[in-house]
Amino acid sequence: MLRRALPEAAEPDLVMLARVFSGETPAMIDAAIRAAKAQARRSGQPLRIPTLIAARPPAPEGYDRRIAIHECGHAIVATLLRAGPVRQMQLSRDGGSTSRGSAIHEGTPLEFEHELTIILAGRAAERLALGSITAGAGGSAESDLAQASALQLQLDREFGLGVNGNGWLGPANMQRLLPDDADRLRVKLDQFERRARALLAPHRDLLETLAAHLVEHRELQEADLRPWLSGLQPVDLAETDLNGGPSG
Repeated sequence: MLRRALPEAAEPDLVMLARVFSGETPAMIDAAIRAAKAQARRSGQPLRIPTLIAARPPAPEGYDRRIAIHECGHAIVATLLRAGPVRQMQLSRDGGSTSRGSAIHEGTPLEFEHELTIILAGRAAERLALGSITAGAGGSAESDLAQASALQLQLDREFGLGVNGNGWLGPANMQRLLPDDADRLRVKLDQFERRARALLAPHRDLLETLAAHLVEHRELQEADLRPWLSGLQPVDLAETDLNGGPSG
């Protein structure tokens, strides 16, 4: 799309522009191209890269850094808990994404705790590095909080690994959770977030520098991330006493 809009642009300039638009949908890119072309026509000038970049709505101040901190939290904790490799991290105007392996292989309780800790690590990273959290971990049914809530309730109600022992109670109705179930869910997810924060705390410098690198490049592939993450030593949570970590 960018090449068609700017056929005279040099390849390095197109690569730079692709980074600027990384993670955006074709519809969003098309809207920016249309707006830039209209602006160029009004000014009597040909479409140029600065005009196209200027056609994108500006992100709120600090937005990209916060999203990068969030995604890097997932990546670092995933590496510490052997849920790698981290295959990709990406920033977009609507948020960010991290592609990684799962911590769940055999389906043991500890593996599920690892996975829940990784899911809550983005929120934990925001709290650690920025001193506050936003709604970014919640919202849709695909959000971190939705995924973590669903997984914890499956542990308790369907997998025979939680508070109900061998009892199979079926999928939870999120709108009709009993108060005791809702309270337990909140306590468990709070504990997993604290665990993620404890894992991240010794690696705060890496969190900050990797986030700055992600903001600059917008998209990092597995090969780009390897030099940043390969030095992390995996943590065995079964032998580690982390403040706030759930047990049993």
